[in-house]
Amino acid sequence: MSIGTAEGSGEAGRSLGTLLRAWRDRALLTQEQLADRAGVNARTIRRLEGDLVERPRAASLRLLADALGLDPREQDVLTAVARSQAVPAAQPDERDGDEPPEAIAPVPPRPRQLPVGVAGFAGRTGALEELNRHLDAGAGGTRICVVTGTAGVGKTSLALHWAHRARGRFEDGELYLNLQGFGPAGDAVDPREALGAFLEAMGVPPRRIPEEQAARAALYRTTLADKRVLVVLDNARDAEQVRWLLPGGPDCGVIVTSRRSLSGLITAEGAGLVTLDLLSRTESRDLLAHRLGRDRLEAAPAATDAIIDACARLPLALAIAAGRAVTSPVLPLDALAADLRRDGGDLGGLSTGDPATSLRLVLARSYDVLPGDVAGLFRLLAVHPGPDLTVAAAASLAGVDEARVSRLLAALLDAHLITEVTHGRYACHDLLRAFALELADGAAGTGEIGAADGAAKAGEIGAAGAAGGAGEAAVRRAAADRVLDHYLHTAYEAALRLHVPAEWLLPPGPPAPGVRAESPAGHRQALAWFQAEHAVLAAVLRQAMADGRHAQAVRLVSALQFWLMRRGHRQEHLDCLRVALEAAARTGDQRARAATHRWLIPVTAERGESDQAYTHFRRALAYAREAGDLAEEAFSLFDIGLACVHGGRMEEALGHARAALEPLRAARLTVTEAYVLNLIAWCRCALGDHERALQAGEKAMAIATERGDESVRGHILDTLGMIRHHRGEHDDAIAHFRRALASCGALGHRYDEAEILLHLGDALQAAGRTGRAAHTWRRSLAILVELGHPAADDVRARLPDHDLSPATPEPAFPE
Repeated sequence: MSIGTAEGSGEAGRSLGTLLRAWRDRALLTQEQLADRAGVNARTIRRLEGDLVERPRAASLRLLADALGLDPREQDVLTAVARSQAVPAAQPDERDGDEPPEAIAPVPPRPRQLPVGVAGFAGRTGALEELNRHLDAGAGGTRICVVTGTAGVGKTSLALHWAHRARGRFEDGELYLNLQGFGPAGDAVDPREALGAFLEAMGVPPRRIPEEQAARAALYRTTLADKRVLVVLDNARDAEQVRWLLPGGPDCGVIVTSRRSLSGLITAEGAGLVTLDLLSRTESRDLLAHRLGRDRLEAAPAATDAIIDACARLPLALAIAAGRAVTSPVLPLDALAADLRRDGGDLGGLSTGDPATSLRLVLARSYDVLPGDVAGLFRLLAVHPGPDLTVAAAASLAGVDEARVSRLLAALLDAHLITEVTHGRYACHDLLRAFALELADGAAGTGEIGAADGAAKAGEIGAAGAAGGAGEAAVRRAAADRVLDHYLHTAYEAALRLHVPAEWLLPPGPPAPGVRAESPAGHRQALAWFQAEHAVLAAVLRQAMADGRHAQAVRLVSALQFWLMRRGHRQEHLDCLRVALEAAARTGDQRARAATHRWLIPVTAERGESDQAYTHFRRALAYAREAGDLAEEAFSLFDIGLACVHGGRMEEALGHARAALEPLRAARLTVTEAYVLNLIAWCRCALGDHERALQAGEKAMAIATERGDESVRGHILDTLGMIRHHRGEHDDAIAHFRRALASCGALGHRYDEAEILLHLGDALQAAGRTGRAAHTWRRSLAILVELGHPAADDVRARLPDHDLSPATPEPAFPE
C-alpha cells in the first residue's frame, strides 16, 4: 500500500505500530526477517509495532525505512507519526508547471564516503590505540583527534584504516573530504564548499542549503546534532579551515589529518593529537612483506635492510619501492636497493608518474607553502652534516640570532619538515635531507617540483638558494663555513672548561661573520656539550675533510681529543688522530704536522706499538725543530716520556722528561712544566729515588696550585700517594689516593679514576685492609671493563679467582 492510496483512507492518522505492520506486510517480511535486514533487534520491532515505545530512536527508524524500501513521502509519514504530528494534506502545486516538487527526506540514506583503505596496513599499533582513546572519550562534546606528521608518513592511511574498523560505532555514516591543504596554491578546499558537500551527503536538498558560510555551518551542526557520524577531514591546511566543519553533537567523531600540528584545535577545541613518526624496522619489514611476500624478503635479508635504510623507514617511500618491485617481479631486491642508494640519497628512485605518490612532489607540497625565510632555513639544513642540531647551531648555520632562528625552527617543526628528537635538538630524516639538498643544488627545478624551482621567496634566508648557480654555491659555502666555525670555536671553549691547558690547544682563529658559538658555563656544561654533540662532531670532522678544510679539521681534533681520551673512547680517539694526521699533511703547516704526530705517541704506545710511537716522536721532533717551535719540541719530549712509562722504561722516560724542561721554560709554558715535573717524580719513585721524587712532586703541586690548574692536581696527588706508598707511609698514601680520586672523578676522567683506584687498592692491601682493597680493585675493574681497556687484566690478576666480577660502583670514599 503506497502513501498515495493511504491518504484517502486516513492512513496518515494511524499509529506508528499500525503503519510499520502494514509496510512490513507489504514487503512480505516477518518481524525476524525485517530485524535481520535492518540490523536491529526483533524485540525492538515487536515493541514498535505494539506502540510500546514512547520516543523511537531516529537511527532505528531510518534503518527500518531503508529495509522496507520506503519512498521519500513514506519516510516523511514515518517521521511525522513518530513525532505524533499529522501529515499535512496534499496542497495544489503552486509552482511553475515544469518544476518538480522538492523531495523531503528527513530520514536520508546514511553517507558512506570513506575511500578504500590501504591493503596490507602494517604497524602503528600505538597510534591506533591513541585514536581509540581520543575518539572513545565520554560525552560532552564532539570527539576530535588530529593526526599529524611529515609528508608521506602515512597519516591518511592510518585515519582510513581506523575509520573502516570503527564503522560500527558510527551508525549514521561517515563523511570524508580531502581538504587539499597542501596541493598547488589556491586549491585548498573552501570551508563553504565543503559544508555544502557535507549537507547534500546528509540528505539536505540543494535548495535548502543557504549561501552564507556561517548559515551553512549552523545547518550542518543542526543536521548532525543527534547523529553518530564520523567526519574525516584529510590533508587540512590550518585550524581555521577545519573549525567550520566540526559538528557540534556529542556523538560525532572527527579525525583531521595535516602536515601541521594544528595547535589551535588542541588549545581551543580540546582536540587530541597523534603524531606519527617513521616506522620501526620491524614495521617497515612488515609493510614490504605485505606488498612483496615474506618469502621474497627472506631470500634477500641484506637487500631488504638496504631498501629500508634507503627509504628512511618512510611509509610512502617504502610503498613506492615495493611498487617498483611488484611491477618488476624479476628485479632482484639487491638491484633495487642499489638503485635507491644511487648518488648518495637522490630521490629519483622514489619518483613516480602519479602526482599523489611521487615523493618529490609530495615533499614539495610541504615546502611550497613555507614562508620565504623558513624555506631558506630548510634548504640550508642540507649543509649541516647532522645527525641533529641545536638552536645555537641553527643560528650559526643561518647567520641570524637565536630568537629569529627559534621562530623559523618552530615553523619547520609545525610543518613536520623537522622533528625535535630531544628537547632543543632538531633533525630531519635522510629523505628530507636529500630533498633539501636537491633544492639547494637547484636540481629540483625539473618541472616536477612546482614553486620550489622558481625565484627566491621574499625575505628568504639565503635567497640565492632558489635561483641556483654561483649565488647558491656562495650561500652554501658561507653556511658551511659558519657551521664548521660554530663547532670548532665551541669545542675549543668547552675544552678549556675541562681544564685542558690553553697551551695544549691549537687556537681556532677568528670565526666567520654570523657565527653564534656557544660558551659552556663550566666543567659540567662542557662535559654535557661534548656528550650531546659527540656524533655531530664526528660528522663535522668528516665534512671538513670532504670540503678540503684541513686546517680547521686539525684544530677541531685538537679540542675534541681530550674529551675522547678522558671518557675512554679509545678507538674513536685513534681514528680522529689519524684523520688529523692526514689533514695536517695536506696543509703543509709544520707545527700542525708536529702536533698531529705527537698526539699519536702515547696512544700507539698504550696499544703496545712502541716502534710506531718512536716513529711518530722522531717525526714530531723534526717538524717542531724545523718550524723553530719550542713548545712542540717540549711537548714531543714529554709525550715520548709518557710512552716510555707505558713500556716500563723508567730511566729513558726520566731522560726525556728532563730534556723537556729547557724548551718548556724557554717557551714560558708553566702549566705544562707541572705535568713534566710530575712525570719526573713518578719516574724517580719507580726507580727508588723517593726523596728527589717527593721534591719534584711537591714542586709540581706548587705550580698547579699557583696556576689553579685542576686537571693536573689529581695526577700529582696520585704520584705523591705512590711515593708515600713506596716509603711505607700507607695511611698518608691512602689519603692522597682518595683526594686524587675525588679530583679526577669530579673532572670525569674515567681511565684516571680506574688507575687511581688500582693504586688505592694496593695501598689498602699493604695496610692490611684486604676486604676494602678487593672492593676497590673491583671498582677499578668495572670502569676498565666499561671502557674496554686492556689494563683490566692487571686488575684481575690482583683479585682471587672467586672474586673476578666487577662490583657495582659505590660512592667515593670519604675524605
